[in-house]
Amino acid sequence: MKKYLIIIFLSISILFTGCAFDNDPVEETQENTESEVSPEEDNRKSYEVDIYNPDKPEVVKVILSGECKGKIGKKVSIFDLYGMNVMHSGVVGLVGVPVDVSFSDVDDVELTFVYDEDELRGIPESNLIMLRYDEKSMFYKTVNKCVCDTEANTITAPIKKEGVYLLVDAYQWYTVWGIDASEYEYDMDMTLFVSDWERQYNTGSIMELADKNWAYDNAPNFCVSTPEELASVVYYVNSRPDEWEEVSVTLISDIDLTGFTWMPMGWYKNGNSHAFCGTIDGQGHTIKGMSIRLGYDECGFIGRGIDVIVRNINFEDAYVSGTSGTGIVGGEILWTNVWENVHATGVVEGGDDDYGGIIGREGSITFRNCSAAFLFNGVEEDFLSYRQKMLDEIEVVETFTLTLYEECDYLIVRDEHDGFESLGWHIELDGVQVLDRNAESETMLDSEYQWLHGKEGVHTIYLTAWIDGMYVRVSNIIEYEL
Repeated sequence: MKKYLIIIFLSISILFTGCAFDNDPVEETQENTESEVSPEEDNRKSYEVDIYNPDKPEVVKVILSGECKGKIGKKVSIFDLYGMNVMHSGVVGLVGVPVDVSFSDVDDVELTFVYDEDELRGIPESNLIMLRYDEKSMFYKTVNKCVCDTEANTITAPIKKEGVYLLVDAYQWYTVWGIDASEYEYDMDMTLFVSDWERQYNTGSIMELADKNWAYDNAPNFCVSTPEELASVVYYVNSRPDEWEEVSVTLISDIDLTGFTWMPMGWYKNGNSHAFCGTIDGQGHTIKGMSIRLGYDECGFIGRGIDVIVRNINFEDAYVSGTSGTGIVGGEILWTNVWENVHATGVVEGGDDDYGGIIGREGSITFRNCSAAFLFNGVEEDFLSYRQKMLDEIEVVETFTLTLYEECDYLIVRDEHDGFESLGWHIELDGVQVLDRNAESETMLDSEYQWLHGKEGVHTIYLTAWIDGMYVRVSNIIEYEL
């Protein structure tokens, strides 16, 4: 249930952010052709766009046909959006590229996607359905009267509206929204196919070392003792069809990665998220000599992680080079509370911000008994994450005053001051951040509203505001123990 809630939350979040654009669009080729008018259908014409997108090669051509006067090429446009619009590029079950279709003065319109059967990676052709993004509802609707011609490798449907159209695997699409998709269910052996990760990224030594069958036989709970087994875990996390499955990794011996070109476990690109979600327990063991040399964001042993627990692990003599979001253990880690007994030494190189000895970018992690000693662009550093570094450097000005009324069931009251952005209540229990709540319209924090009410332990509360790209404490600290 947890993984589906995460999927739905992220999907809805993406839908309501509008159109985000990636700064690194995929190179693509579109060739437009207009068919000749046939004697039998004087006004029926077609406009074709050849699609070449190596990251999503399933769709090879899109055709719009209809009745019109004059040249149809002057009335129609079809544009590949993959890698340019993050929302449409990240649709669950996406097959090929999404396209933006526009037309004017064309009647009886039909839209056809031509697909490469060899690139479907086990998805049955009968599972292919066409969706249209409805601007009014801000959601995707199934296009009616779709016809799949398995001989011609086409999906065709009559359409009446301009907009964004795409193909999806009905099983993946309906399942994620809780719709019965049993009629579309099928067996998929991912070991037989090239994954999106392999298509879109340099895999370094990972695919030379990984044993795909071992990975799927042991998933999702791995006990790891060799570089080959660890590489198999990286392959599995980066390639698995259920991208929100929780994975656990337990080291049962030290692992030496010296001489290998390592790659991050967990990634995000063009709206597609294959974040690492789960637990890594080193049991006191060490990963030595890890080398990751990349020119993009989110670089570390874990590239992108969501809801991640890491404990009892050491990294020695690591070298990690990336851009924004670079750290030895994690590049960007989201929705995570506590990391414990994590120690890292080595070299971190790359961008000017969001780098750290353990994590590059994080928003709320509590580090317990953790340490880092690393060179950043030749300078010795010891901070654990970039957020921690900034908090240590930014001067805290306690503009707001909080007052605790224990006799009123631990009610907390604040005064008012103007000029602060994103003012919020920061709440910890026993030193671990458990809640952030908007405080811009609240001058009183009543413990009745929150699940923390009555919880035993040390409660710590203060106000934060967005200052210089960081949430900074802007009040005194209230602390009490139950």
